[in-house]
Amino acid sequence: MFFRGFVCVLLLLVGPFCFAQTVTVRIMNAARGHPLQNQHVPVSLLYEKGEKTPAKYEANLTMKTDANGEAHFTLPEPAPPHISAQVRLTLEHLRCGCGVLATTEDVIQKGIVGPLPGGQPKKAAATLKALSGEILIVARPLSFFERLLYPFVKE
Repeated sequence: MFFRGFVCVLLLLVGPFCFAQTVTVRIMNAARGHPLQNQHVPVSLLYEKGEKTPAKYEANLTMKTDANGEAHFTLPEPAPPHISAQVRLTLEHLRCGCGVLATTEDVIQKGIVGPLPGGQPKKAAATLKALSGEILIVARPLSFFERLLYPFVKE
């Protein structure tokens, strides 16, 4: 009886590590709080030189956000030590801190909030929380003066 209980507890503790971990990149509009859909999200899985990599894996992923503003991908085994995620906004009148480089461990355990775009109030920044296994990227609308000058500074 003790052995059976020990095996069950051991399987419950080890079980989550046996399954592939899913990471979510979520993009939201800070002004309205709604998700941004159909945005391009390139993600790079970064292994260090000489580190063990999976036999078959895609190092560079390209996804689009769904109706909830989320793009999901599964980490290979062994998981990379770092993840790089970027957002390429298709909406011209939004601004974001669109790049994140984080350790996989931090993303899985705590979640990561990307750099906030300039002009974001400190109070609003304090309320932004990422769930574990999530990278949250926040965009905000351009101000009146940024919109006015946008045609002169766009690439």
